[in-house]
Amino acid sequence: MGALNPLFLVAAVAVGVPIFLHLFQRHQAQRLSFPALRYLERTEREHARRIRFRQLLLLVLRVTVLIVLVAAGARLFVRGRGAAHPPTAVVMILDNSMSSGRVIGEDRVLDHLKATALRTLASANPEDRVWVIRAGSPWLPLAPLTPADARALVESTDVTAARGDLTSALSRAGGLLAAAPLAPREIHLLSDLQATAFDREVTAPAGDIPVMVWAGTEGSADNRGLRRVLVGGGLPPLAGERTLVTVETTAGRDPEASEQVGVRIVVDGRIRGAATVPLGAAASIPLPPVQGGWISGWAETDPDDLRADDRLAFAFQARPAPVVSVGGDAGRFVSDALAVLEAAGRLRPMTTGRPDVVLAADGAGLERRDGAPVVVIPPADPVLLPGLNRRLAAAGVPWEYRRRGDGGSAPIMGDRLPESLGDAEASRWYGLAPVGDAGAFRTVARVAGAPWAVEGLDPSARRYLLLGSAMDAESTSLPTSASMVRFIDWLSSDWAGVDGATAQAVAGESLSAPRAATHAVLPSGDTAAIDGTRMLRATASAGFYTFLAGDSVLSVAAVNPDPRESTLDPLAAADLPGAVSRDLVRVDRDGAWDRAIFRERQGPELWRPLLLLALLLLAAEALVAAAGRLGFRPGVAATPVAVSHAAE
Repeated sequence: MGALNPLFLVAAVAVGVPIFLHLFQRHQAQRLSFPALRYLERTEREHARRIRFRQLLLLVLRVTVLIVLVAAGARLFVRGRGAAHPPTAVVMILDNSMSSGRVIGEDRVLDHLKATALRTLASANPEDRVWVIRAGSPWLPLAPLTPADARALVESTDVTAARGDLTSALSRAGGLLAAAPLAPREIHLLSDLQATAFDREVTAPAGDIPVMVWAGTEGSADNRGLRRVLVGGGLPPLAGERTLVTVETTAGRDPEASEQVGVRIVVDGRIRGAATVPLGAAASIPLPPVQGGWISGWAETDPDDLRADDRLAFAFQARPAPVVSVGGDAGRFVSDALAVLEAAGRLRPMTTGRPDVVLAADGAGLERRDGAPVVVIPPADPVLLPGLNRRLAAAGVPWEYRRRGDGGSAPIMGDRLPESLGDAEASRWYGLAPVGDAGAFRTVARVAGAPWAVEGLDPSARRYLLLGSAMDAESTSLPTSASMVRFIDWLSSDWAGVDGATAQAVAGESLSAPRAATHAVLPSGDTAAIDGTRMLRATASAGFYTFLAGDSVLSVAAVNPDPRESTLDPLAAADLPGAVSRDLVRVDRDGAWDRAIFRERQGPELWRPLLLLALLLLAAEALVAAAGRLGFRPGVAATPVAVSHAAE
């Protein structure tokens, strides 16, 4: 039993009124026995018991009427599995990540999840408040919605190419419900429960909030797709140069199987190469020489049930070998890397004219005024920092280097750094601090949370990149690794050539735009303006993002799905409570889902039968009271009783 308006139960104190009148407001008249009336005392005693019973019955009826009216006003209900429920706060996590695009029969996984979500909303009351978290679109804002508005949002949801992070979605749902004004709270998790969508190191992110988990999606599929595409082994080809496109396929469910898939390389709508690649392996496919400019293409295989990873995009800028000028003594490791790149034809030494990039060791070369981008490599000896800071100030670069204590080694982190630098570490680095107004700048890489590489524009609009460590073995692991050549190639070609734009990214990440970009063309063909942050957010679709200044193409970014989305194995049922919530209900059938949601369900309200009961009780009270009045009518044998109890 429950009440939708429990405060109305306070009105039950009104039952004390008839009880008080019955017990304390009965005035007994003085009894006088007249000789002529003594024969009536026997009759009075016979009727007194009947009168007391009738008065007690009237009291019970009147008190019961008051109690029934109070119960009707409080909107009592019997708890059960009826259709009604009290106003409830619900967070619905709808997984529209890439894996939800898998086709089962004639429909996608997302279509089944949306149908279940709509069943939930059909059972919701107008007083409920619903938040819809789309796991494949976590960047979208959230607001409490009515069931009708939530229905429209669910119906408009489509599959994205982004990864679904269900652990973060559950944590976000718990935070929303913690601040919700409604007491009954639930989370509805509608997903294919892909194991890679959960962070195993985070235990029960939803805490003790009840979570209804839909587990009715068919189990894992033997997905055959592409995991990764890389042009030139990380070194984009120069104009007129042949290169290799390396394609890695997804692993099959049977690691010992020798199944192979056909892979094609398509550029400008034409197949430029093909190969047969075993599942879980990689193959390098030759790409013929290309002309200068931005080149975009696809690596593709035959479609299967999950089609989003059957085609991966790649883009690169085919440029002439850049001219590199070196100022000061850059050290043996930088010199060796430059020699390797020059021997491979990937750069040209500075002889005359304007360089494409300046490597300014200890700040030497900052005084150049030809507009070429400049990379500042600090000295290994911190005693030389004051001289470097003076050169920065003279060149108008609003930054300075500061000494810091040794703090051990830490990885160099940065999304825009070459992929081959993933294992690079810094053991000694300087602090980079802005001086005055640093203007528009961007942190390219960090070490232990501190800036390690910062880019910006000086007063003459010349691009600069400040590195936080010297290029020696004591300061960083780069010089003694194979990544050194790639790093110098990136400095002289990628960073200097595309004005800091992102060339490749994973769907769902933000893209950095070239500084001169005014707008971008999305894979859908729509146009998006570039705001002051110079970032393009919410890359929900895979494909090419083309940045333009007017009609001129500045850069092209290839965005592909996260390879973790290609692994379709679901999380084991035994692992769900630890990965979701300690209060979890796992449902795999539609009928069971309808019964599991809205746990605070109630049967039909009782106010209608209670009001009918109150009317019947009032009618009975009126009949009993009327019978009493008829019994005291003059001429009736009971009249002596009225005489002896005149005030009763």
